[in-house]
Amino acid sequence: MSYRCSRARRDFESQLRKAKEEMVTLSGFAKKNGIGASLLGVYFVFAYSQLEVYIKSFVEDCVDTLNATQPNIEKWPNLMLGFHLHGCEELGAAYRKFNQDEDERAILNKLSEVARRIQLWGQGKVKPDESDAAKFLEKRKYPSPRNLPHLFRRLGIDQIWAVIGRAGKMNGELVLTSLNDLRTGVAHEGRMPPEFSLSDYRERLKQMRSFVAALDRGVSACFCPSVMPRRDWNAKMCYENVAN
Repeated sequence: MSYRCSRARRDFESQLRKAKEEMVTLSGFAKKNGIGASLLGVYFVFAYSQLEVYIKSFVEDCVDTLNATQPNIEKWPNLMLGFHLHGCEELGAAYRKFNQDEDERAILNKLSEVARRIQLWGQGKVKPDESDAAKFLEKRKYPSPRNLPHLFRRLGIDQIWAVIGRAGKMNGELVLTSLNDLRTGVAHEGRMPPEFSLSDYRERLKQMRSFVAALDRGVSACFCPSVMPRRDWNAKMCYENVAN
């Protein structure tokens, strides 16, 4: 099976399409009344908010798909496995407690319990605890150039810009930085670039769509088929009927 748009990407595209239709309808009236730039700014900020919704939904679906398909431990990406163990087994909390009370017995017992569960998991005798998508998203769900590499590293993808570059033939970091800078200027400073026009707005939305398309396709290629078959990915991520 080949790549299919994720549910999250389809929802993102739908929201941007509806917003663009509204924008075009209102642009003539807004320009006539001297608020054309303000309207463009409002709709661009909305579009960027939908990018954040896409990232959140896509990551949640990735984690839910892994929980549902339960690939063997050797198929988990190393960084994702590490983050899963760090969160689900609460190793971070255990080490923070150790740093406070220096109870060596407690931390050694904790580590031995985790090691034995991993051994049983690898032997297929127990199932792994389900990953919590909220922990993967914690403090990183806003799509900034700084957050995105951290977020997808938690999913096992160490070089997300390279993944986006291969899938979309683009400099994803540069594109996202430009979009994020514009959004920050409008949302926090009420500042629009001079002469920002409807055609500029359309071009920015085109960049955003291309970025999402490359991210969506690129991440799926990282998981299929090394972590799970494409058939399983499409069924869970795209809500696709695998019988078709």
